[in-house]
Amino acid sequence: MLSAQESATGRAKLMAAKHGGDDDPNTVSYGLGLFIIATDIASSIPSVVYGYPRNQHTPQTVASPSPVHQAQPPTTPMNHLPSQSNGQYGVKPELYATQYNTPPPPQSPKEFPMNLKAWMHIFGPQKLHVRWWYTHYIKLPGWKYESDQAFRHRDFAGRVRTIPMEDRYLHHLDGRLRKLIVACSDDLFEGPDNTTWRRTYVRMVSPLKVRIATWVIDFSYDPKSWEDWWTMLLRALPAAFAMSFLFYTTANQRWQFNNWYAPVPYLYHGDAKTWSNHLENRIGASLLARNNDVYRLLKPRHLCFLRKPYDDELHGVDVRSVADWEATDGVDAPLSYLFIAYSTEHFSHDSQEDKAALHVIAETAARAAKIPAYWVAVSCMRDPNELESDVEAKRYPQVYRISDVLRGAQAMIIAVGQPKSSSVKVPTDTLLSQWGSRMWTFPEVLLSPGQTIAVYTRGSDLRAPLRVSKNQFAGRVWNASDATEARQLVDHYLGSLGLSRLELAVTALKCLYNRYTTEYLAGDRAYALMGLLRLRPQVDQTDTPFQAFARLSLANDSDKLLERYLCTLPVSMTQPWYTMDDAYNSRLWDIDPYCQVAAICDRDTVILDGARGASIRWKSFFPVGFETGPSFKRQMAVLAMQNNGTVFVAGAVLCSFSRVVPLLAFFGVVLLLLAIWIWLQSPRLIRTTYGGKLTDVQAALFGFEGYINAPAVERSIFGGCFDRMGWSANGSPLSRSFLNEHGERLGVDPTKDPAVRELVERTKHAKPGDMRVFTLVDTYNMEMTIFQAVRPPTCVFLCASEGGMQRAIACSYDWTTQTMYRETVLRMPTPSLNRMERVSRFRIGIQRAEMPSRPVVGVAV
Repeated sequence: MLSAQESATGRAKLMAAKHGGDDDPNTVSYGLGLFIIATDIASSIPSVVYGYPRNQHTPQTVASPSPVHQAQPPTTPMNHLPSQSNGQYGVKPELYATQYNTPPPPQSPKEFPMNLKAWMHIFGPQKLHVRWWYTHYIKLPGWKYESDQAFRHRDFAGRVRTIPMEDRYLHHLDGRLRKLIVACSDDLFEGPDNTTWRRTYVRMVSPLKVRIATWVIDFSYDPKSWEDWWTMLLRALPAAFAMSFLFYTTANQRWQFNNWYAPVPYLYHGDAKTWSNHLENRIGASLLARNNDVYRLLKPRHLCFLRKPYDDELHGVDVRSVADWEATDGVDAPLSYLFIAYSTEHFSHDSQEDKAALHVIAETAARAAKIPAYWVAVSCMRDPNELESDVEAKRYPQVYRISDVLRGAQAMIIAVGQPKSSSVKVPTDTLLSQWGSRMWTFPEVLLSPGQTIAVYTRGSDLRAPLRVSKNQFAGRVWNASDATEARQLVDHYLGSLGLSRLELAVTALKCLYNRYTTEYLAGDRAYALMGLLRLRPQVDQTDTPFQAFARLSLANDSDKLLERYLCTLPVSMTQPWYTMDDAYNSRLWDIDPYCQVAAICDRDTVILDGARGASIRWKSFFPVGFETGPSFKRQMAVLAMQNNGTVFVAGAVLCSFSRVVPLLAFFGVVLLLLAIWIWLQSPRLIRTTYGGKLTDVQAALFGFEGYINAPAVERSIFGGCFDRMGWSANGSPLSRSFLNEHGERLGVDPTKDPAVRELVERTKHAKPGDMRVFTLVDTYNMEMTIFQAVRPPTCVFLCASEGGMQRAIACSYDWTTQTMYRETVLRMPTPSLNRMERVSRFRIGIQRAEMPSRPVVGVAV
């Protein structure tokens, strides 16, 4: 048995650096059809022997027996709550506490690879499909899209295909549209057919000789201990003879794309609604979409001018054109007016009584302030159809230019009144809160001149209005909605606290969406935000809310707001786009993008340029090429192991001639002793042969659905468990990590967290449109990341840096519209940039609409 110190040392080595470790395999790919099945059968025999014990069959028993304690839970956990309408799967808030401070147990057992059935699935009820030069076991989709329409697709090479709706992806080698086949864990492969894509099992692609060699030591908790040494010796004897033949086979390691990640062969052939470069906008496009010129209203068109303006008594008003007034009574006189803010909830435009009461309040306030005119919307927006009245108004209806009117006012007052529906007297503070709940009133407070605002209440003493300081509006008027954010904006416009352009746009948009409005256009809230910014695109009635905000963001220098937003991961599937909360608890200004939004398209999509991309292989693993560097010790170990069986046979043959030539017996005994010594040293020679730090490795991204532990994945790709492949410490909200006794942060199997384990079990029954669990394998960084998504993302795009890592947008491909849709956002190590190519500008969407689908008749779901 090992001492506690030796055990701790062994555990530290097991958790070594990603490219380091004690062992390392070579890789090989195999030939045709039945030979693959034969090698799978042969390679699976040892896996049954040294796999899980009988009480270790599920992820629940893979976890370490030591307790895992949460530390530093996030303030805004990702929360996929269950919904009856869309069947989303729930995640408890504590699920996203990614750091654990847990000392390792006194004796931490080695984690064994999960038993993968591989070729054993051929005895199941599924159909076997032969694919050209090799057999590949595929499970057909259990759900089918209801649409029978055929769609046209043109790939990057100009090849055009018209095919029915199916889940497809762009193949990384030739860019052709291929049917999506997703490898999955055994429990999912044998479970219900509840996907619209094809499924297959996870295959072992590592060389048979490596599997035989590692079969000698993989069963042991600690190969360096004497506890299981005799068992390893017994296994080494047959393995030595087998490796004598297999060591001469060719190792077809796959080196491709100059050791870089597989590229994304994509070329966008479509057009956009609005390009950031005006020269790219088509001539036939709407002038509203093509023109982003700045237009401001320098003064109002109409005002209510007081009769006998310097008299304190009420004499009424005349609604006049400002241009006419300037040509007559206003010659050489400054234009000074009072802005009247009110809500139609208190003063209805359909009631003459309400309008008369509003004018009484307005005239009283104007005469008290010694201002000769006032602007009130009910009278000064003369033509309700002013949108069509002239060229200037076609571009900007007056409702979106109120901010300019307010900026030119000398002062502003608020008029409130008792609603007709109320039978009791409502306090002024309550009336003021009702007024403040309307969207268009929010910019009025921010842009109003002065430090205080007078509040006039209908039916009260108009000579003694309530005066409210602007910096008290947040706590007094908006306390029920967003007092904190609103106070920041008030302080910004008062000059006591400056917000950046990015903070201003994000905070203001959030506050506007927290308020009510009678919608005139879909982009009303973005157009209300437009009044707070300097540059204003022209109002387009065809804009969706996202398109209106996107055009506003492009027109202004908003510090790449859209680019930053695309790199955020929503807290839940139902999170609206304007919330912009990030599941990683990062703020937009923490994200530094190095890509650019080039255009705005239909269906709430944009054209993105400058990102780095890589394709994800979902169908299967392949033998990954790698190098460990030159080593004389390793070369001698390989020479000894590959010839040990031959040495043993030669020694036995020489001993058989002892009666004929006694000297031959001496050499035979020497060879036998040498073979026995090599046999005794086999476990150590195996570690020497396949060990060492990786000096180079083929960068590749593999994906599979469900959960398989890291040793099983490493064995499938590299042939054995060499403790190089580990879990990312913070690659996704599901990632987990802990601090060891040396203060080192190490990634840990996420299923050791009971909440993640429960999530993995629950998502096995997900249906189309529900969140599922997927795993990404990164061979360059030797990391695995488990994450949630509705569909398997077929590519990742590195678009920004944040917190010392890269934001990777994982996208599925809607080939019917040539659109990449954000499925999730992962965090990848920065060195990944060294192995990814730039991608030409591509179309990306924030949320993919779910196509109607139905179960296939005769398939169990």
